[in-house]
Parts: sequence; structure tokens; C-alpha cells
Amino acid sequence: MPLISIDRFDDPRLEDFRSVSDGELLRRRNLFVGEGRLVVGRLINSGHRVVSLLVNEASRRALDRLLASLPDAVPVYVCRTDDFRSITGFNLHRGCLALAERPPERTLAGVIDGHDRLLVLEGVGDADNVGSAFRNAAAFGARVLLSPTCCDPLYRKAIRTSMGSVLRTAYARLSKWPGDLATVKAAGFTIVALTPREDALDL
Repeated sequence: MPLISIDRFDDPRLEDFRSVSDGELLRRRNLFVGEGRLVVGRLINSGHRVVSLLVNEASRRALDRLLASLPDAVPVYVCRTDDFRSITGFNLHRGCLALAERPPERTLAGVIDGHDRLLVLEGVGDADNVGSAFRNAAAFGARVLLSPTCCDPLYRKAIRTSMGSVLRTAYARLSKWPGDLATVKAAGFTIVALTPREDALDL
């Protein structure tokens, strides 16, 4: 785990960090980003393969023990807090970013087999809402299924709002919607849908 001091915001070694606001570009590079000390700490402990980190001095000190547990091949770049905006293109006051490889996508069967609680999200495009849903799913020990039009759970805002729960909650994106729900029912699950419609059954 080498510590590398960064003196220039245009250092070429930071190229991937310049793309952290572009979720689609990161996806094409098979990467995702975690931001903030809490999320980055949980990312390091999650078993995902961390590629590199960019931190300010305060975050380096706060995460010192966790950073020491990283493999030697993972560089930790240390820069001034004021340089984060120049590097990433947006205000980042948390002073802590980590890039990691996207994990292999799970299958529907791999998520539901041997489990008894699921949260199914349909058309949830807002990253904060997806993150909140994952945080609640983790609290109830549920796994998550997403319809094709849901936001990417590994988008940085979704991970941040979930407080890292996305990193430890099994999920799968359904390719056949709503057809895959028949597979869920056949596996023994009872599907209950929530709706704000006035004629819905009052819980």
C-alpha cells in the first residue's frame, strides 16, 4: 500500500479519478467509485477489489489502519483538499475517494436461492432513492432485485446514500420485466406491491 504525495492536480496517474462524476464512463472502464470515509472504509472491508484511492491528509490519518490492510499493489494518492475539485470536476469536501472493480453481475437464481426476503424495485431512476432502498433492505436482511430501468446501484450517489449497504447486499438486475417475477413466485415468494393509488388496500 504505497502512499504517493500528489503535487499537481494534472498528474496523469489520477486520470481515472477525473471521471468519477461520469457514471457511464466508469462503467465502461469496469469501475465504480466510493466517496467519504464511512463508505470507503466499508468498501475496503467488503471484499471488492480496490484499485486505488485518493485522499487528503485528514482522511489518510483517519483510515490509516484500514489503508495498511490493502495489498501493496493498491496505490493511495494523497493530495490537498483544495485540489479535489480540480481533479474530479466537482466539489468534494469529504476528501476521500476509492476506485474499485465492478463485481460480476449476479443472476436471478443466485440471488433468490436459499433466501426468504426480497425487495423488488421497479423503475426507480433516482440514485438517492435506490441508495435508501438498499439501506432499508440491509436493515431487514433482504436481497434486492431491480427492473431494467432502475438506476445503477454502484453509482456513487446511490452507494453514498446507502451508507455502503449496496456493497454488502446481494442484488440482481432482471432482464425480463415483468416476466422474471413469475420465476420469483415459482420459487415460493409472495409478491406484495406498494402503490400510492387511492383505491389501494389500506395497510
